[in-house]
Amino acid sequence: MRLRSTRGVKKRYIEEPAIFDDDEDPVVVPEAQAKDDADFEVPSDGPQADEDDKDDEDEDEAEPASEEEEEEVSDGQGATEQRDLSGQPRRHRNTGAGMIQSRKGFHDIPHYPLETRIVTRVYAGPLRRYARYSALRDAMYGPEYDRIKVVWDLEIRWADFPVLPPRLPPEDPHGVVPSPWLAPGFEKAQEVRASLWYSDYQTTSSEVQQSHALPPEDGQQFIPLAEGNIVTLVGPWDRQKQFTLRQGGSLPLSPMGLPVNDPDASDNTPSGWMLDVGGIPLAMSWAPLARQDIQVLVVATVPFSDQTAGSGDKANTDEAAQSTACIQLWEFVPARRPGQLAAPSTRPPRLLGANCFDWGRPKRLEFCPIPQDHLGLYGILAVLCGDGKARVIEVRMADEADGPFYEWIDSPVVTLSLTEDYNVSVTCLSWVNTNRVVLGHSDGSVTLWSLFPRQLLQRVGVHTTHIIDICSAYPSNPYLVASVPVGGCATLTDLSQPSSELTYFPVPAISFQPNLLCWSEPLQGFMALYPSSTPNTTIAFLHHRYFCQARSMATGPNTLTCVSAGATHPFILVGCADGSMFVCNALQKLFRQKGEPLRKLRVLEHEYRPIEPESKLQPPGSRGGAPVLRGAARILQGFLPEENDDPRTEKRKEMDRKKRAARKKKAGKKKMKKNADKDHDEDEDREAELDERLASRVVIHEPLTRLTTIQWNPNVQFSCWAACAMASGLIKVMDLGVE
Repeated sequence: MRLRSTRGVKKRYIEEPAIFDDDEDPVVVPEAQAKDDADFEVPSDGPQADEDDKDDEDEDEAEPASEEEEEEVSDGQGATEQRDLSGQPRRHRNTGAGMIQSRKGFHDIPHYPLETRIVTRVYAGPLRRYARYSALRDAMYGPEYDRIKVVWDLEIRWADFPVLPPRLPPEDPHGVVPSPWLAPGFEKAQEVRASLWYSDYQTTSSEVQQSHALPPEDGQQFIPLAEGNIVTLVGPWDRQKQFTLRQGGSLPLSPMGLPVNDPDASDNTPSGWMLDVGGIPLAMSWAPLARQDIQVLVVATVPFSDQTAGSGDKANTDEAAQSTACIQLWEFVPARRPGQLAAPSTRPPRLLGANCFDWGRPKRLEFCPIPQDHLGLYGILAVLCGDGKARVIEVRMADEADGPFYEWIDSPVVTLSLTEDYNVSVTCLSWVNTNRVVLGHSDGSVTLWSLFPRQLLQRVGVHTTHIIDICSAYPSNPYLVASVPVGGCATLTDLSQPSSELTYFPVPAISFQPNLLCWSEPLQGFMALYPSSTPNTTIAFLHHRYFCQARSMATGPNTLTCVSAGATHPFILVGCADGSMFVCNALQKLFRQKGEPLRKLRVLEHEYRPIEPESKLQPPGSRGGAPVLRGAARILQGFLPEENDDPRTEKRKEMDRKKRAARKKKAGKKKMKKNADKDHDEDEDREAELDERLASRVVIHEPLTRLTTIQWNPNVQFSCWAACAMASGLIKVMDLGVE
C-alpha cells in the first residue's frame, strides 16, 4: 500500500479561521466533476485514492504514529511525490464534512459538501483526535486562562497517583477536593434551598408521604430470602481461607483480604467489609450525609429466582409476589485517623431496616445529591419500580438503639409517569437538583419533572428507541443530560435550550447493559461504554463541550457491566462480566504524554459456582429439608498494575514494531543469530499474550459471577470508599485510598 504523503507534515492543533466574504463568487465546480455529480457518480482519482481514503477513515481509530514511523514516512515521501508529478495532479481531499463554501448572502444556507463520499455523520470541529496534552487541554477547558489553570492544577495534584486515589484530606496539596468548577459557597446554598423546599412541601402540600411501621416478623417477609448460605474463599491467592456467610452476615476485612481477627492476617488494620444481602443487588446509592459518624448505603435487591432460566413464565403466574419488594438500608461506622480521611472500623455493618412497598421490583435508585440529614432524613430517594413508574420517597432516620426498622410506604412523595400515553414506561432516572428529576422513557423521549408542585416541565423526543441509561451533569452543569438508547447514538441535550442545543456521538450502537453512564465532575465529562457499532470492552470519556468525540479511558478483559467516577477525584472504577474490577486515573490517561507508561489495577476478581441441585438439601432427618448452601464464591486480590491500553492497540503496535525490525534487517543491519532467536521467541510470547487477552472478551462466565453495580462514595471525607455489588449476593465495601 502506498505511503501517505501527509504523515511527514507537521500537524497543527489550531485550525485556520474561515474567511466569510459575501461579495465573493461561489466556488466554481470543474466540468468533469460537475458531470460526475450530475450522473451521481463517485469522483475518484483511481484505486490509489480509494486506498488513501481508507487510510484516512482508519486514522480515527488508530493511535498517533511514533516519532520513528514519522521519520521513515518522511524519508520516503520524496519518491512518492516524484511519481505523482508524472501523472494527473492529486486532488486535495475534503477533510471535513462541515467545510463551509462561499455564499452570496449571510442568511443563505450553505450547500452540502461536494465530496459525496463523506457522510453527514462525521465530526468536523476544531478538536482533532491526534490533539494531545496542551492542545487538548486548551481546547476542552479553555480559552479562559482560569479554567485552564484549574485542570492544570488538578493534573499536578494527582500526578503521583496513577491507579489509586490518595487517602488525604482537601487541605493536603495532594488530597481529594470538592468540585473546583463551582462558585464558593455553592454546596451551602444548595442545602439552604433544600431546607426551604422541604419545609414548604411539608406545610403546603396536600399529598405528603404516608407510611406506617411493620412488625419485624412481617417486615422480614418482604426482604428477598436466599436459598441458603454462601461459602466464601478470601485472602491471599496462595493462602485462601474458607468462611461461610449467612444472609445479613458480614466480615470486617484486613488489607490482605482475611478477616481482621484472623491469626494469619499480618496486618489487622480494617480496610473494608463484605456482607451478604441474600439477593441480586441491581442498584446501590450512598446517602449524601453531612455527619461524619456513620455512612448509609441503600441497596435494591431482587430474588435469585427472578433471573433464573424460565423465570419469565413463572412471573406471569406469580404477579402478586413480583409486586412486593423493599429497599435495604445498611449502616457503616468509620474510624478516624489523624491527617487522613475516614477509614473503616472493626465494627460490622448493621441492617438499619427496609422500606417496603407494592409497586414492583426496584430496578434503579438514586439519592438526591444534596445532604438533608439536618431534616431528620437520610435523604430523598428516587426509585424506578417494576410497574414502569418512578417514585420519590423520604428515607427517614432510624433509631440507632432499636433493631432493624421496617416501614411500609402507602403513598410516596410523588409518582412520575406519562399516564396519558399508551404503553410508555419510565426506564431510567437522574437528579437535576433538589426539585428536578429527569426521566428516560421507553418511547425514546426525555422528560423533566418538578416534584413539588408536581408538573411536567419539558418533554423532548431525543431518541426513537428505549432509553437504557440517563445521567445529569450535576452539580456544575445540571441541565446537561446525556442519554444512551438501546439502539442509536449517545446524545447530550441541554434542557435549558432543548430545541437547539443537542449533540450526539456519530456512531450508532446497540446497548443492553445499564449502569454504564456516569458524570465525572473533576473532568467535566461523562464516562460511558465506548459508542461503537461492534462489541467492545472500552470505557470512553466524552467531554460535555466535545461530546461527539470519545477518548478511551480503560479497557476490560470481558463484557463491561458497570462504571463509576469519583466525585472528588478523577479515578474511575470499571466492572466486568467475569467478576473483575479495575481502577485507573482518568485524568492522567486523558493528558498522557507520548511514551508515558499508564497503568490500571485489577482491584479484585470474583468467581461464583452454584451448588448442584441434588446436593443442596440437608442430610436426612433435618427439618423440612431446607437448603444449607446456595453456592461458593472466591475473591482474589493483590494483583500487580498492568498497562492501561487496548489489547488491539498493543497488538497493532507490536506488529508495526516487527515490520520495522524486518525492514532494518533487510536494509543490511546484521545481528547475531543467538540474539535473533531470542528476540523471535520474545516476540512470539508477546503476541500470544495479546491474542489471549483479545480472546478473553468472548468468554462466557457464570451469570452470578458478574459485577452488577459499583459506587464511589460522594461524601468528601469518605471519597476513597467504594461499594462493589456482585450478582452472587455479596457486597464488598473497600477503602481504596493510599497514603
